[in-house]
Amino acid sequence: MRTTKLLVALVALITIGTANSFAQRGMGRGAGQGYGLSQTEQQPFHCNRIPNLTQEQSTQIEALRVTHLKEVTDLRNQMNEKRARLRTLESADKPNLNEINKTIDEHTAIKANLMKKRAAHRTEVSNLLTDEQRVYFNSTNKGKRNGDGRGQRGNRNGRGGRGCRMMN
Repeated sequence: MRTTKLLVALVALITIGTANSFAQRGMGRGAGQGYGLSQTEQQPFHCNRIPNLTQEQSTQIEALRVTHLKEVTDLRNQMNEKRARLRTLESADKPNLNEINKTIDEHTAIKANLMKKRAAHRTEVSNLLTDEQRVYFNSTNKGKRNGDGRGQRGNRNGRGGRGCRMMN
């Protein structure tokens, strides 16, 4: 009798543990077959989905992209530092509102500069395209992934999605 109760309890425990491991699994960030492009459809450095993109255009876009990334990398790093500084200031035992506001102003100034550089980069790329290509380019999601930089559901590294990936 005691062995039977122990066996029933063990089976119940295993069943509950197994059921929990399968609960709410699915198409989370970067999990399997979502909406992203397959590895063969992705070209990591420029917008390969623009119709009739010539090799020369592709090369020019890549050169613009490299230049743009060199310009914005420092700005992104500065923005991340300001974000971290802001979190530190806000979580202090006695937050200094003047220092918090100063950090917020610095952060938004960097963000505005970054946005201006992105707009300039998009304009430079757009100038390389034909009218047909430009219409497609302007109708895509403007190089963004999913607002928070994670991308839509897709391949396992979470970088699926539609549109251009050239400005990230």
